Amino acid sequence: MKKIYLLLILSFLSINNFAQTAKDSLLTLLKKHPQQDVQRCYILRELRRNEVRNFEGGIEYDKEACRIALKNIPTIKNNPKLINEYKSFISDYYYNQGIVYQDDNDLKNAELFMLKSLRIEQDIKRYTDLGCSYKALASIYLDKGNVEKAEKNYYESIKFLKLRKGDIVEENNYLIDVYDNLANIDYNRGDFKKAIHFMYEKLKITTEEKTNYNYNKKINTHNIAATYNKLGFFYGKEGEDQKALNSFNTAYRIEKTIDNKQGIASIYRNIGTFFLDRDKLNQANKYFDLSSKFATSDIIIYSNIVSKGKLYLKKNNLDSAETLLNKAYKYAFENEIKAILSKLYPDLAQVYFRKNNVVLAKKYAQEGLALAQQKTNVLDAKQNAELLYVINKNSNNKDEALKMLEITYALSDSINRNENKNATLKGEFKYETELKETQIKSLAQQKQISELESNRKTTFIYSILGGILALSAIAYFLFTRFRDRKENELLTTQLEEAKRRIEIEQKATESELKALKSQMNPHFMFNALNSIQEQFMYGDKVQANEQMGNFTYLTRQILTVSGKKKINLSTEIEILTKYLELEKMRFAEGFTYEVNLSDNIDEDYHQIPPMLIQPFVENSIKHGLLHKQGDKKLSIRFDLDETEENLICVVEDNGVGREKSAEFKSKRVQQHESFSSVATEERLKLLSNNINGKDLVIYEDLKNDDNEVTGTKVTLTIALG
Repeated sequence: MKKIYLLLILSFLSINNFAQTAKDSLLTLLKKHPQQDVQRCYILRELRRNEVRNFEGGIEYDKEACRIALKNIPTIKNNPKLINEYKSFISDYYYNQGIVYQDDNDLKNAELFMLKSLRIEQDIKRYTDLGCSYKALASIYLDKGNVEKAEKNYYESIKFLKLRKGDIVEENNYLIDVYDNLANIDYNRGDFKKAIHFMYEKLKITTEEKTNYNYNKKINTHNIAATYNKLGFFYGKEGEDQKALNSFNTAYRIEKTIDNKQGIASIYRNIGTFFLDRDKLNQANKYFDLSSKFATSDIIIYSNIVSKGKLYLKKNNLDSAETLLNKAYKYAFENEIKAILSKLYPDLAQVYFRKNNVVLAKKYAQEGLALAQQKTNVLDAKQNAELLYVINKNSNNKDEALKMLEITYALSDSINRNENKNATLKGEFKYETELKETQIKSLAQQKQISELESNRKTTFIYSILGGILALSAIAYFLFTRFRDRKENELLTTQLEEAKRRIEIEQKATESELKALKSQMNPHFMFNALNSIQEQFMYGDKVQANEQMGNFTYLTRQILTVSGKKKINLSTEIEILTKYLELEKMRFAEGFTYEVNLSDNIDEDYHQIPPMLIQPFVENSIKHGLLHKQGDKKLSIRFDLDETEENLICVVEDNGVGREKSAEFKSKRVQQHESFSSVATEERLKLLSNNINGKDLVIYEDLKNDDNEVTGTKVTLTIALG
């Protein structure tokens, strides 16, 4: 039935929304339906919901719906569903009237009406609304300063909101608010760990998938960032600096994605507070200024003024601190912003105390204590009580000083669970009682005798206890020292074994490299002499002599670099060029080559193992270009990969391709197994620690649009480390 009424209302609104506002449409609908029934109640409910900016004015609609419900319920028989619907309108009126009373600071009536709403919701089992009633009742108890009752009702609220009987997104938003309030309660108590726990509970909800999809994404994103911002603040108070800074950084990055200047201002303010608590005043000042630059709300602007006042107070610049704190006090007092006032009072009192204005110092400390106790803000209350204790002690007002000291230790006990509070209080105050001097003198001798005996026994007992404790401490110290020495010896042994193992592995690797290189260099020389021999037998003798000169120079270069682990890229290119000039003379005509380097390579800085690329160049010439008719082209390109930790070398030719080369090779009478390329791949694997061996050498056939082979491309990845 509820859904039918809502559909009727919405359909009417959709027809009229081009001509009238939503409120006008609802009022017209109400006028057309004078019957005092449930349908009229639903129209009245929608009218009240429409009064977002005039909540108190919308109560009249709730009140009329309540009157209709109270009148009709006694006449209904055998229809419990309809009775519950009417009861829901009565509950709505009590709930919203309670909110109005709370806004007017009439907390007695606010509590009364909210309890009425709560009882009805318990009866009709609207679980989401029941959770909201508990939440609102908790807020009222919080305003009344009854934190225990507030906390209890917040927990009840969580229990019913988690039943998920209504709109999940709406319930999530209520839960977010509840966790926020519980975190604030524990922060004010000084229980930062519990506050952090509730922030993580809130974070679970704000990052739920359904919230992300159904709710305003920008608002939800801000909620996530605000949670990380608070986590950073609480971690800072808990003394976990790195977690605090990480949380602030996460909050900043999230707010940046939605360009939320207000959220960024709040993060900067909390970071400033983080550095202020650690006496890093310049960094604190920098972030307070940044916060003010981004701030768009008066609350953050004046909170920054309070923070700057604290900063000047730490610098002992009392005049500047007084000016800023009074400016913030005027704004907070006129606008009744208790959150700012609570933070202001201890600092204002400190300023005037240091300026020797005891009257104003006492006034602000007393006002601050009263407000902090009302809000159950243990940390602020403790600050004010400590200052009042000092003021009264200096003024020789012993009774008031004792009272403040008791309050201070009671507050400290709630934070630190200090079980020795009473003993310390007695030690702080030893009053002289002049009125009893005569009685004390007359009993002095008896007291001295009893005290001496008592002291002797006490001294003896304490001596025994002290000896036992001293022996225990020495035994513990010796044991821990022995244990640490043994652990260090074991660790040293393990490190030495690991070092020896690494050295053995390095020597094995170097031996393998040397063995491969010793095989590589004779192999290259053998191939070069074969080329010269062919020239002497079948070619031009003059060219053969010129080739022999090139070979002699090339041999000297190879002998020079063969004993080195690495050479400059420029030297490797020079050897390749001489080799290509040597090979070029084998071809009558049509053989050209080019060597290119990318702009980000410094050939005199980057180093690679010697004779690493030549075998692949040799393969391109012998197996690709030698059998090719027409122009023969060879290209060598050097570049760095994205990480700039590996050199990429590409050897490309326009030869006959691998398949054709294999055919020519199979027709030879004597098969020759190419050692050079296999050996080079092995060298690359040994030299590379963090590259997948399968990717070190990649062979590709180059093809044209007709799928005909036009050459071969070899890509080498060489580690530069």
